[in-house]
Amino acid sequence: MKKSIGALEFRSISKGIEVSNEVVKKAFVEVSYLKSICPGKFFLIVNGDAGEVKEAIEFGEKLGEKYLVGSFIINSIHHDIINALKGKYSQKNIEDKAIGIMETGKVSSGILALDKTLKSSEVNLVKLQLAFGIGGKLVYIVSGDLSSVENGMREGQAILQEKDIINVSIIPFVHSEIAKNLIK
Repeated sequence: MKKSIGALEFRSISKGIEVSNEVVKKAFVEVSYLKSICPGKFFLIVNGDAGEVKEAIEFGEKLGEKYLVGSFIINSIHHDIINALKGKYSQKNIEDKAIGIMETGKVSSGILALDKTLKSSEVNLVKLQLAFGIGGKLVYIVSGDLSSVENGMREGQAILQEKDIINVSIIPFVHSEIAKNLIK
């Protein structure tokens, strides 16, 4: 069965930890991401089968209702996203390739855009940065041939509201100095 992910974002760190603990006891899900994020919020991402993720997120929404900033569920998520949440990337060398960089104001909308980007084009996920240390934003970088990167970024951008997009950049040819330092 394809994996799904679900997320809960809280305005209280202590409540976020408390609800996260109850969520993983309630449903058979794996924690992909569990951290305090900027500015003073808490973020949980779980993955698993669709029904289990739905049960976990709905339960978390109910328990954390007063403190909940946002939540989402993505069914049949692209496997590179789950791997990236664990710090694993298949693309190690981006030298001489095109890259696309998407910066969004919200983690939830950024993950939705990334999923669309990866599913719509022959691109590889190079880097995913979630909220911590970057003001609550999400930044992702994909690589591939120029036309695939352009198409993927266009598709990812199309599902976002304009207010959620901070910036989108496409670099047709990454210099070796940037390439080796970007994916550290």
